[in-house]
Amino acid sequence: MIHLLRSSSSLAKVLVLPFIGLILLVSLLVGVLSYLAGRHAVVSVAEQLLDQTADRVALTVERHIDGAASVLESAFPRGLPAATDLNTDLDNLRSRFWISTSLHPELNNYVFYGNRSGDFVGLFRYALDDAELRVKRATVGYRSAYRFTSVDGQLSMPKNDATDFDPRARPWYVAAQHSDRDVWSDIYINYWDKDLVATRARRVLSKSGQFEGVVATDVSLKALNDFVRGLHVSRHGEVFIMESNGHLIASSNGENVYTEQQGKVGRLRAENSRSLIIRNAYGTLQKHLAEIENMGGADTTFTFSGQDGELTYAAYSWVRDGAGLSWVTVVAVPRSDFLDTLDQNARWTVVIAVLAVAIALALGLSIVQWVVRDVRRLSRAAARIGKGQMNVALKIERRDEIGQLAQNFMEMQNELSTDKLTGVTSRAAVLRYLDAAVHKRGRRAAELFDKFTVMFIDLNRFKAINDKLGHEYGDLTLIEVGQRLRSIMRDDDVVARFGGDEFVLVFWGVADAAFADKVRKKIEGVLAPPLLCLQDVEGADGMTVGASVGVSFYPQDAKDAETLIKLADQGMYEDKAAGRKDGEEPRR
Repeated sequence: MIHLLRSSSSLAKVLVLPFIGLILLVSLLVGVLSYLAGRHAVVSVAEQLLDQTADRVALTVERHIDGAASVLESAFPRGLPAATDLNTDLDNLRSRFWISTSLHPELNNYVFYGNRSGDFVGLFRYALDDAELRVKRATVGYRSAYRFTSVDGQLSMPKNDATDFDPRARPWYVAAQHSDRDVWSDIYINYWDKDLVATRARRVLSKSGQFEGVVATDVSLKALNDFVRGLHVSRHGEVFIMESNGHLIASSNGENVYTEQQGKVGRLRAENSRSLIIRNAYGTLQKHLAEIENMGGADTTFTFSGQDGELTYAAYSWVRDGAGLSWVTVVAVPRSDFLDTLDQNARWTVVIAVLAVAIALALGLSIVQWVVRDVRRLSRAAARIGKGQMNVALKIERRDEIGQLAQNFMEMQNELSTDKLTGVTSRAAVLRYLDAAVHKRGRRAAELFDKFTVMFIDLNRFKAINDKLGHEYGDLTLIEVGQRLRSIMRDDDVVARFGGDEFVLVFWGVADAAFADKVRKKIEGVLAPPLLCLQDVEGADGMTVGASVGVSFYPQDAKDAETLIKLADQGMYEDKAAGRKDGEEPRR
C-alpha cells in the first residue's frame, strides 16, 4: 500500500488517504462503542447480582437467628411462672433446657436463666449426648459445673470455679428485665467462653405477676462469621455484616473483634477495619442512608471511590425482627473485578486497528454484531430477573469472558432460585415469581397470570422420621417428597420448598375449588406409597408421610403475594386441625 501511494498521483493520494483514515476512524469507533456497550451491560448485570447476593446473605442471617425464639419458648413457655427459689425448680429447668437446646444444637446450644436474687443456672450442650449444667448461687463465690449425658441422666461430681459472676449485671439481663417482649442484647463477649455472641432474652414473672428473672439463649456469631468468610463474590470483593451502630458482626476477611496489647478483646467498628473497601463502604452507606431518610427512596445499591480513584459498586440489605434486631448486610466489589478483562480487550482492539486497518474494519464490524448482541442479551436478562420473571433462559455459547459471565449469570440465577437440599424452587424465588405474577410482568403474563392457585403443604409424620432415624434420613425424605410433588406438576407450574418440611405449589392459569380438590387427591396419592429412601433402613418399615394442605386463589382471595401465602398457610392449619378432630395422627 505504501508503494502504491508513492507511485500514485496527488489525486490518488487524496482519495486513498481519507479512505484509510475513514476506515481507521470507523474501526476505532466500533471498538469504543463495543467497549461502552459491554461495560454498560456488565455493570447492569453486576448491580443485579450484588443486590441479590446481599439479599441472599440477609436470608441466611435470618435463618441463623430465627431459631432463638423457639428455643426461648421451649425453655420457659410464656405464662409459666418462675419459682422464687431456684433450688425447688432446678430439675424442671434442667429438663426444659435440655429439650430447648435439642431444637437447634448447631446454633443455640446454650440456654440460661438468672433471677432477681442473683442466682444463675445454664445448660450448655457439647454434643447430643453430652451436656453441662452450670449453677451459680448468689450466696457463694464459685460456680459449679455438672456433666451429664441425657435429659434425666445422673450428674457428675461438680467442678467448682471461683467467680464473682452476677447475672443481674450481664447485658442480656439488663436488656430484658423491663421489656414486655423478647429482646436482643448488645453483642458482647461471653463470660464463660470469651466468644462474640448475641443473646435473645425474655423476662419471666412469678406466680404473683412480679418480675422474677430473665431466660436467654446465645446465638453464635462465630458460625455466622465463618459463613461470610467462606463467600467468594469476586477477587477483591468484600462482604460484611454489621449492627446499625457500625460494629462488625462478620466479614469476608474474618474481622469482627480486635485484641489490645494487654490481651483484652473488644468490638471492631467497620470504620476501623483493615479493609479499605469495608471502611469506604461504611462511610458511604451512612451518607446514603441519611439521604434516603431526608429525601425518600428505597435504592439498595450505591457506589464509592477509593483512595486510588477506582469506583466500587455495593449493595446492602437490612435484617430486622420484632425483638429489636437491626443488622445490615453489605456486598462491595471494585469496578476492576467486573471490567478488567473488558478494558484489556479494548486496548488490544485499538492496537490491532492501528497495525492492520483493513482487518480492524472487519473485526470492528464483527464485534458490533457478535459482542454487542450477546451483551445486550445479558442486559435484557438481568432486567427481566430484576422484575421477578421466572426461569429466564440465556443461551450464549462462547468461551471468552462474556461467555464466562453468561455462565456465571445462569449459575447465580439457578443458585438463587433453587433450594440446595431438594433441588426444587427456593422460597425466595417462589415469592419473587408470585410478585411478578400479581403485577403482570413477563412475556406470558396475560396467559399465565390472569388467575392461578397457591397451595401450602406441611408434611405429616415427618418429625417422627427425623426423631427416630436422624436428620440424614429426614433430608432424604424431603428430597424424595420434592421429586414426588414435581411429578404431578405441569411444565409451567412451580413446586417450592418454603422452609423446613413446608412446600408451596403454584398452578398458573387455573383458580377453582374443583381443580384444587383434584390436586389435593393427587398429593395424597403420590405421598401415600412407602418412602423409597427408607427401604432397608432399620426401624423404618412402612414409614410414610402425609400432608396438610391449604389453598388460596388469585384473584378471588387476594391480589398480593404475601396475603395469598398467608391465606394458604391458614388453610393448611385448618386442614391440620380437621385431621386431628377426625382422629388422624398429629401432623407435626
